[in-house]
Amino acid sequence: MRSGTIVVGILAVLIAYGQDSGAQRNAPQQEERVPLTQAVQELAKKFSVRIVADPALTAQVRPISEENLEKALDALVAQIPGAVWRKVYTNKVFGAEPKDEQLLSATRAILTMELGGVIVVDPRANTFHFYAGNYPVMPGFEQNLEQSQPVFNTTPVYVILNPRAQPTTQALRGTRQEQYAQLQKQMFDLLAKMSPEERRMAIQQGFYAWMNADPELRNLMIFEGMRLSFEYWQSLSPEQQRQMMEMGRRWFEQQFGVGGGPIE
Repeated sequence: MRSGTIVVGILAVLIAYGQDSGAQRNAPQQEERVPLTQAVQELAKKFSVRIVADPALTAQVRPISEENLEKALDALVAQIPGAVWRKVYTNKVFGAEPKDEQLLSATRAILTMELGGVIVVDPRANTFHFYAGNYPVMPGFEQNLEQSQPVFNTTPVYVILNPRAQPTTQALRGTRQEQYAQLQKQMFDLLAKMSPEERRMAIQQGFYAWMNADPELRNLMIFEGMRLSFEYWQSLSPEQQRQMMEMGRRWFEQQFGVGGGPIE
């Protein structure tokens, strides 16, 4: 029972440290970052343009201060691994403005197309689809769009996305508890595919989300986690308990410079 009490005590200290000392120590970093959606909205308002960002990009980014739109977009996507931005011109024949998801889908399809050029003809309708990749932009490109056939809008939409992004989640099924377990598995699967830097940023963002969660829900998760940890501790053999205690001691020494001799 003494060992179990020690483990619960360690958990309590870690939780308190994470909520109080850790939150205070990391507060400046948290204040310096904003959700990507917020940064995009601020840029769109500042430069009076339409910017569409893939909702799958959920990064926390440093606020952008550049006074040039393209430099601002460069600084923004530089903080998101794999992300790029592109200017997208739409066909006036369509009439209504295309929806965000349509722009994202079309842009990703074009950026990931491996053929340098292709024409697809529908003989029955007497129409064709044409694509040319990496075609040089000629002087006066935007001005000539009004004289092209078909006519294109000369005002671009700025699209931010990861061209190679693949769906990381699957349709959730079953009860809420089963869906939650599926999301947890998907989260760990996604973490396993990240680079060390991407994983560090993802865990940091998860910490910020945790600190901003509903306090009642957060406390429930803390105490339930402590209860489950205690039950797990009791299921371990004495040797496994000793190994975990030793790991905890070493962690405290590394983080806080305190600790005693080996745990017996």
